[in-house]
Amino acid sequence: MNPFNNFDDNKENVTNVHNNEKELDKGRAGKTYAKITVEDIENIEEFWDILDPVYWTIDIYSSYEEYLNSAKNFTLDQRYLNAISWYFMEVNNGGHFQFLDNSTGIVWEDTLNGLHLFGMEELADNFKKIVELFGGKIPFDREERWEAMDKMSEDFEELLDKADSVVYDLYDYDYAFEMKYIKSNPEKFVFEGYYNKIV
Repeated sequence: MNPFNNFDDNKENVTNVHNNEKELDKGRAGKTYAKITVEDIENIEEFWDILDPVYWTIDIYSSYEEYLNSAKNFTLDQRYLNAISWYFMEVNNGGHFQFLDNSTGIVWEDTLNGLHLFGMEELADNFKKIVELFGGKIPFDREERWEAMDKMSEDFEELLDKADSVVYDLYDYDYAFEMKYIKSNPEKFVFEGYYNKIV
């Protein structure tokens, strides 16, 4: 038996492990690492500390399949949190028209589910009225959504304006509903890993 055979095998294993680690490091280059534990969530004060990895990872700019694929490592609760965050950012900035007109419209269904999940029933009812204007299903594809919006009746934008007012009157943008749910269900918002954060 040649004693050097084991040496060569070990050397090859070490080389393989080293190469795998190099590939892993290459994959992590320029990425942000975060670890959010249940204990962190119980003590966390800043909403964005929880949302940040989800926000920067989930792809709202491609197809609906890619959107779902980019969210596969997150819980449904995290996905819904991201969706309602986009919803409020867009509606607060340019109303429901902006939310639907932009890429963010891809999260409409998760937004509706998220509003229910986080206990915002009046806001969910308000948004559901908009969904019903589209026959109960808004296109996920942006161009199809534009076409559907173009075919709406003349009072479409007026109805959107009314829905905007409901949001402005009911939501304080203090994340109180979200934080209450998160603190009650911290295990659904844990995270550990790397993500691409554009700074």
